Amino acid sequence: MSFSFEADEDILPEEITLFESFPKQDEFITAIQSGEFSFVLFGGAIRGGKTFVLLAMFCLLCKVFPGSRWALVRKNLPTIKKNLYPSWNKIKPETFIDKMNNETHTVTFKNKSQIIFFPENYAQDKNLDRWKGLEVNGFGFEEINECQQVSFYKAFERAGSYIVPGLNVQPKPIVVATCNPTQGWVKSLVYTPWKNGTLKKTWKYIQSRIHDNLPLLAAQPDYLPSLRENLNHYEYEVYVEGNWDVQLKTGGEFLRRFELSEHVMPLDYDIKNMFHISLDSNVYPHIAVTVWQLVKKGSGWIIRQVHELPAADPINTGTKAGKNVGEWLKSVDYKQRVKIYGDRSTKNRNNIDDNKKSFFQLFTEGISNEGFIIEDCMLKGAPVVSTIADFVNSIFAGEIPGLSIEIAEHCRESINDYIETKTDKDGSMLKVRVKHPTIEGLSYEKNGHLTDTLKDFIVSAFNKEYLQFINKKKALGIRALSGI
Repeated sequence: MSFSFEADEDILPEEITLFESFPKQDEFITAIQSGEFSFVLFGGAIRGGKTFVLLAMFCLLCKVFPGSRWALVRKNLPTIKKNLYPSWNKIKPETFIDKMNNETHTVTFKNKSQIIFFPENYAQDKNLDRWKGLEVNGFGFEEINECQQVSFYKAFERAGSYIVPGLNVQPKPIVVATCNPTQGWVKSLVYTPWKNGTLKKTWKYIQSRIHDNLPLLAAQPDYLPSLRENLNHYEYEVYVEGNWDVQLKTGGEFLRRFELSEHVMPLDYDIKNMFHISLDSNVYPHIAVTVWQLVKKGSGWIIRQVHELPAADPINTGTKAGKNVGEWLKSVDYKQRVKIYGDRSTKNRNNIDDNKKSFFQLFTEGISNEGFIIEDCMLKGAPVVSTIADFVNSIFAGEIPGLSIEIAEHCRESINDYIETKTDKDGSMLKVRVKHPTIEGLSYEKNGHLTDTLKDFIVSAFNKEYLQFINKKKALGIRALSGI
């Protein structure tokens, strides 16, 4: 399919072809033209032809619906100028354009239709006040993974708010977007339901990768082999293969010595070996639950995460989360007692009901009601978080004799949290609060909870080694200060 516009006869009496689309781009265009979908997401890897087809699609909508108005969104104006305008300048239909307003960043075409290059500017406008007066027929998000979920919903609210004067058949409101693989809200809202076959019927995800960009591969035959040679395995999986289930390190990680290539591997559990359950009681985005086993190796131990059971809504209560663990233990035919680890604050009594049971009580009752004996292995006191981080990172780095850590590759949520969780200025864990997308007034810490289960389990199960590590560090610090 080609994107063509009739030229101005005074300039060039023929059609101007913007570009020739490839099959995946055709699928994207067809999905929008069908009128079946209120939202279409395109992309999921680098060099999948995302930007050109998005721009061309909105030029086409402007051509088909004279006087219509559309907004193209990126996270801020500098990003629009740096990343979107260069592509626009390559593809824009010069003879179809009437004028460009550089102050409002609005392109007006000769049939009075418009494209507004609209910066989200969430950092300066968290209430989205600028969006409230925006009257358009539809939206296109370039790299929607960089924008906020609330902006996405605001786009649905504003799409179709503009009535085109004199047009008998109004454009159907539409929100379209492009993206790269992400671990944020786009994954949970779109990709994961698509992967599971539960995506809304009026939403569509079309994955386009460099493998689908046939013109690029023909023009640059050495490009893909170069990526395969120069990117590490996980970068290649994310950026080229479009694997959304891999999170890459960006710096400042709390678990800074955790490496995907070294510590993540195919693992299974051994039901003859003791299961250690570590929990964190935050309700949103889930109650974090991880499952561990200790495997003897010589005189030391392999600390092995064999499973994860994060309890998201609607089972994000102490009782239901515990029951979920108990049911899983039964499903794998586990017969032994269960050791429980985690933050001691889970034992605080609540004031919500007459029984005043703690989260720990509710959780462990949920497991014991399934027939399992519980052994409480929580520490009586809470060590300093930054010192636990030093200890755990030293194990990941192979600096603690006899201890190593392995993470089962199917524990995707845990792995992503281990990479996503950053270090705060004081060496503790930085937990970023976000607004719940649908529950008014609710905010929660979006990351760090599964990481909490890791650190709490390790510092409890190997408390003797932790204390030796800390005392050694203190002794070395004293010696350094005294000049010995």
